Amino acid sequence: MCVDLIMEDVRWKTLSLIQIANAAFKETLSQLNLKSENFICCILACSSKKIEDLNAQFRGKKNSTNVLSFPSKVQVYEKINSSQSETNADPFELGDIAIAYEVCKTEAIVSNIKFEDHVCHLIIHSVLHLLGFDHEEEENAVEMEKIEVQVLAKLGISNPYV
Repeated sequence: MCVDLIMEDVRWKTLSLIQIANAAFKETLSQLNLKSENFICCILACSSKKIEDLNAQFRGKKNSTNVLSFPSKVQVYEKINSSQSETNADPFELGDIAIAYEVCKTEAIVSNIKFEDHVCHLIIHSVLHLLGFDHEEEENAVEMEKIEVQVLAKLGISNPYV
């Protein structure tokens, strides 16, 4: 498995979160021509209160959010892609992801999409952040969204942006 999961909030047990996370992780890396076995990340499945605390501590924002990404190093995808060998004895740690149950569940209900599909999308989005992608500028946002939609399609999930 490429994803380590820390389940801090038991409500996440209603999903097959480890399977969703691993599928999202592997397919995202595959879409970028990266071998998933060369990378690992950790996901903290937590409550909105926990993610609110993390958001305040690390981003100075006093509100809850759906997901946070904590890259292990400031690396861009091109650098990882060019330096990653065919096989790697020690997988590269991309970083950590924290995902909040209540916020994700509410967003899925409001958007009228399956909870599992929304969680998968957020993990894809977060993995891209761990790889150095961002959506601060329009050009980058378009590229990131394009990759997300392609990965979701490969996983049988409809485009959430339409």
